[in-house]
Amino acid sequence: MWKMRNRQPRSPRQNAALAIVLALVGSAPGDAEVLRLSLREAIARGLSEGTAARIATERVDVSRAQADQARSALLPQVSGQVQDYNQVLNLKTFGLSLPGFPSLVGPFNVFDAHVTLAAQLIDISARRRYQAARQGIVVADVERERTENDVATAVATLYVALQRAQANVDATRANVELFTRLRDLANDQREAGVATKLDSTRADVALAREQQTFLVSENQRDASRLSLLHAIGADQTLDVVLVDALSDEPGTQTPEQALSAARSRRPELRSIEERIRSVDLSIAARRAEKLPTLAAQFQGGYNGNHLGDLSWNRTVGALVSVPIYTGGRISSEIAESESQRRELLLDRTETERQVEEEVRRALLTLQSASNRAHVAADNVRLASEELEFARDRFTNGVSSSIEVDNAQSSYASARADRITALADEAQARFDLARATGQIRDWIGSNPAEVTQEKR
Repeated sequence: MWKMRNRQPRSPRQNAALAIVLALVGSAPGDAEVLRLSLREAIARGLSEGTAARIATERVDVSRAQADQARSALLPQVSGQVQDYNQVLNLKTFGLSLPGFPSLVGPFNVFDAHVTLAAQLIDISARRRYQAARQGIVVADVERERTENDVATAVATLYVALQRAQANVDATRANVELFTRLRDLANDQREAGVATKLDSTRADVALAREQQTFLVSENQRDASRLSLLHAIGADQTLDVVLVDALSDEPGTQTPEQALSAARSRRPELRSIEERIRSVDLSIAARRAEKLPTLAAQFQGGYNGNHLGDLSWNRTVGALVSVPIYTGGRISSEIAESESQRRELLLDRTETERQVEEEVRRALLTLQSASNRAHVAADNVRLASEELEFARDRFTNGVSSSIEVDNAQSSYASARADRITALADEAQARFDLARATGQIRDWIGSNPAEVTQEKR
């Protein structure tokens, strides 16, 4: 083990260097408000405050309003009208011109108040259009789920990026302390006559290098923090403390299980199926336009020349409308919709292939990252043992500081590789969750309520 020897007081240059190290190691924003954030909370904030998720929710509301508009064509229409006017008629405009009679009649008053009720009794086309509009709500809702999946994946990616950056800061801070002890050991050995000026100078250079790395890692952490705060719509002056830490959690899904989950849970596949149903209803609605429609109308009210001599009158009627020739409009609209349906079928096939590729690629990436995490853990253990041996050899004057410097560099590199592997593994887990549609397990059963509560 490394043994400390009595040392002479440090030089001013060494004291200044130590002050810098302590400032770097102990630096922390004390004035900023702290936000403790778990991954699930970060995703919930991203859905409630993020622009993309809120726009997707508004599109569902638009589709719902469009369905209400289509339904109005099936409901009775009631209107009322009241009019009172003074009129002069020119009989010549009606083709009446009698000798000895004036062509102008009036002025006279007319008062009329009536209510009109109209209803479509049989209109299959309007009913199909309403069904297609309601199907549009389903399509918009599935697209909202797709957007929420993308938002959840993006927030998870930023969360992992901040986890990686914070782990790097912690590792480089520990490296600064490690190389500080190496510098102190080199100075001890030099004062004892075991080491040379070159050993202590080399230790100072290694410490300065780690201090620079520490500053870079802090900047990267702060940049990652700002990106995450922006994504979740939080105040960017907040200091973030991540509740969830990087961990080694290898996946347990088989390719068959992952593909089965993706086929049932990926909103992209569901969206295509719902859009095909919507197009089918649109085709049915356009074909139904060739069928007759039956409408009924009732109008009743009072009219007369003055309020004191009003009389009741009414009109009851029915209207049958049969399209005979539309200039090819209906046929062309049907052909357009059928072409859209064939396009959706091709899109479905391509999307199924793409989903399968994404699932298999995510499984391979997760397996690779998991294996690298295990190897990196072994490397950290071996590098730690190598560093311990190198310190003992240098302390006993068997080797130079080069051996310790190399061992500490290897140990720092092994820890950095371990952090990278854990971060890649975490990212691969979220990529697989998105590929299989299981990222919604991090969102909740009804994520729309989160968005609505914030509005």
